[in-house]
Amino acid sequence: MLDKNMKKTEIEEILKDKGEFIQIDYLDRFLKEMPPIDMRKFAYLKLARIYLERSMFENAALMFKNAGINSLTFKEQQENFMKESKCYIRAMRFDDAQNAFKKAITEANAQERSVMYREFLDYFKKVGEDFENQGLPGRATKMYERFIRLRIKDEEKEEIKSKLLKLYQKLGKTKEYNFLKSMN
Repeated sequence: MLDKNMKKTEIEEILKDKGEFIQIDYLDRFLKEMPPIDMRKFAYLKLARIYLERSMFENAALMFKNAGINSLTFKEQQENFMKESKCYIRAMRFDDAQNAFKKAITEANAQERSVMYREFLDYFKKVGEDFENQGLPGRATKMYERFIRLRIKDEEKEEIKSKLLKLYQKLGKTKEYNFLKSMN
């Protein structure tokens, strides 16, 4: 069992031969003991990795959020909130993703905001393409429908519109297809 006075190496040693669900249980109990802030952040990040490996994106997002709250530097906070946002995108919880993104850019300057927004957009697009490649046209459609509403360049909008038209046709969504087609 984990103790709040343990160091990272000791925790790693105890967890290394345990299954993922046992690790989750141990880390949850460890966090309830209110260890020092750096150890809390370590435990949250460890939990986030486990949840990501199991494709439990909402849980991973929550862990990245907690890691961001327990981060001491603005840079670490930005990184963790950005990861939270990406997890919510994967979980298709778009409003939560945007809220997490807003937290990530709070302390950023104009140039950092621009870079982070581009990263946010690229990730959105990548997830949509991943869904397409995995043969999940319904999910890809929802992803692209949300993506097209964001502030993007006109050429990107056209690219996404053409992808949406193909997906609508594939899914037999004639009403949506005709509506989007008429917008050109």
